[in-house]
Amino acid sequence: MSLDRPDPYASPRDTRPADPSLGEIAETLVRKVVTSIVVAGGLVALAIYFQDSPPRYQTAVGDGRVVRINTETGTVIACDAQGCAIVLRRGQDLEERSNLGRLPKQENQNLPAPAAQAPALPAPATKAPAETPAEE
Repeated sequence: MSLDRPDPYASPRDTRPADPSLGEIAETLVRKVVTSIVVAGGLVALAIYFQDSPPRYQTAVGDGRVVRINTETGTVIACDAQGCAIVLRRGQDLEERSNLGRLPKQENQNLPAPAAQAPALPAPATKAPAETPAEE
């Protein structure tokens, strides 16, 4: 039998594929490297996306007033016993203003009644100072 002609009785599975050329090996290597870079970039993007974000609000309390600052928009809201007012909005400068637009007082009807104060306990008994006999 000649080597020029294939065996007519050979199965396609019996034939060995030709060795890849240097160009095919380089192309396969480049594809694997590019795929690895894309997958790594996707994992980094997911890690950044699911990272904890800083709190959006900050508050300060004092003298019966509460001030809330929205760190995203820069709005400052101040509340006291009479109600709430927007003190500063994004892009405004701080300045003395007496006619602040008041917001309606927030009341929540779903909150339970405040707990009753516990009765005051009597002060602990202390020994009275010993009486000294009166001099005559």
